[in-house]
Amino acid sequence: MNVVLEAGLNADAKRGIDYYIENVVFALAEADRENRYTVFSYFFRDYARKRARLPAPAAPNFELAARRFPESLVRALEERRGIPLVEPLLLGRRADVYHAVGGGRLPRLRRAKGVLTFFDLADETRAPDKDPGRKISAPALLDAARRADRIVATGEQTKKNLMLYYGLPEAKIAVIPTGVNRRVFRPVEDARVVEHVRRRYGLPERHLMLIGPFVPPQRNNAEAVLKAFAAVRARGAAGDCALSLVGARGPGLDAVLARARALGLEDRTIATGYAALEDLPALYGSALALVHPTSAEGFGFGLEAMACGVPFVTSNLPGVVEAVGDAALTVPPADEARLAEALEAVLARPALRAELRAKGLARAAGFPYSMVAGKLLAVYESLAREARA
Repeated sequence: MNVVLEAGLNADAKRGIDYYIENVVFALAEADRENRYTVFSYFFRDYARKRARLPAPAAPNFELAARRFPESLVRALEERRGIPLVEPLLLGRRADVYHAVGGGRLPRLRRAKGVLTFFDLADETRAPDKDPGRKISAPALLDAARRADRIVATGEQTKKNLMLYYGLPEAKIAVIPTGVNRRVFRPVEDARVVEHVRRRYGLPERHLMLIGPFVPPQRNNAEAVLKAFAAVRARGAAGDCALSLVGARGPGLDAVLARARALGLEDRTIATGYAALEDLPALYGSALALVHPTSAEGFGFGLEAMACGVPFVTSNLPGVVEAVGDAALTVPPADEARLAEALEAVLARPALRAELRAKGLARAAGFPYSMVAGKLLAVYESLAREARA
C-alpha cells in the first residue's frame, strides 16, 4: 500500500495543526514498517524554509516530496474549475491513499482514495445563524468533504456536526482523537527547571495561565477570563496571583491587553510573548491552573497541558467535555460569574488542584499517538481493500 500524507503548513511558524501533523507522521513511522509513505506538500513563497519544516522520519519506507507550486493557482483551477493539478505533482509516485492530514484542502484525485481530517466545523458552529438549512459558510470545504472517500473527525461532536451541517453519512466518518506526545508533554519534576523557565518569561510565583492564539476571540474568550479574574480580585480572593497571557504578540493580544488596562488589571496581567515548545511543560508546571473557556468545539486542547500536571478550567461544550471528561472544571464559556467561581475555587483549594492534577494526568495518558497511528492505519488499509475490490 502506498500512502501520501499531505502536510500543509501554516505560513509563518509552527502552530497546533503543524505539531499534530508531525506527531502523526512520526507515530506512523514507528507503527508501520511495511507500507510505503510519502510526506508531501506544495507551496511557492518561502519554499526552502517551509520544506525544511516538513516532518521527515528516517524510516526506510518514508520519503519526502515537496513541490514549488502556487497554492493560489490550485485554488483557482482545482477548487473553482475542477481541473486536477495536485496529483500530477507527485511525479509518478503511486498513491493508493491520499490523506490531507491537516484538513482544509483535498485535491481532486483520479486514482487515489482521498481522506480528509476535520478538527472542528468552526465556520458553521460559530456562524450567527446556526440553522443547518442555511447557506454553508465554506462551500469549498463542503465540496472537499463530499469528494473524500473517508473523513477523519477528531471527536464525536465534530462527527455530529459534519452529519448535521454537511449531511455526510455516518459510515463515511471515522472518529480518531488527537493524541498527546508524552515525550514532550509530561510533568517537569526538577523544580529548578520550572523556576528557571518561570523567571525567563517574567512570571510571578503564583499565576493563572491563559494561552493563545487570541484570534478569533472565541478561541479562548479572553475577555470573559479578564472579567472573571477582575471579579475574583474585587472579592479579595486572588491575593498576589497574576494572569499570564502566553502567545505571540499581535492585534488580538494587544486588544486583550487594552481590555485588561480598562479593567484595572494592568499590574496583574503579564504577556510572555511566544513560548517555545520545549518550554511549555515547565510553563504549564509553573501555573496554578490553565484557563481556557473556549467556544470552539474541537477535540483535544488541554490534554497536553493536563499531561504536564496543570489543573484545567475550560468550557462545558460537548466537544470539550468529550476530551477532558471529569478531569477539568467546566463552565459555560461566556458565563463570567461561573468562571469566577471556578477560578476562586482553584485558587483557594490546594486539595482541588491536587485532584485535578491527578485526574488530568490519568486522562491524558489515554491518548497516545500510537493509538492515533493504529486507527489511521486501519482506515488506510480499509480504503486500499476497497480499491482492490
